[in-house]
Amino acid sequence: MHQLEISFFYPLTEQISLDLDFTPSEEWIADWRKRQSNTTTLSGSFLISNGGTGTISWAQPVQPQTNFVIRPTEKSVGSWEITTGTFIYKPTKPNAVIRFMAKYLLGFKWHDEN
Repeated sequence: MHQLEISFFYPLTEQISLDLDFTPSEEWIADWRKRQSNTTTLSGSFLISNGGTGTISWAQPVQPQTNFVIRPTEKSVGSWEITTGTFIYKPTKPNAVIRFMAKYLLGFKWHDEN
């Protein structure tokens, strides 16, 4: 029995140091993070395809937690919490099976308005 030697293509056998300098991009990221730390609050409105109007608002506080809220109508009975700080308000409450399956499968939490 004889073992064969496989000759690989040159880039696979030898690694060459490229001496890349990433300091300009690291400085840009630090500057970008500094500009993003300012508090901004935005709001707006949008047109729903059935002809109704709704409002959307979000806020970016200085803290790492951000809030994003979608409220299609002024009246709502509760909201879905999609992720921490992301809420979608609904005018009708889903039944218990929908709430259970949404929490079990998707991790969405239902919150009733009080």
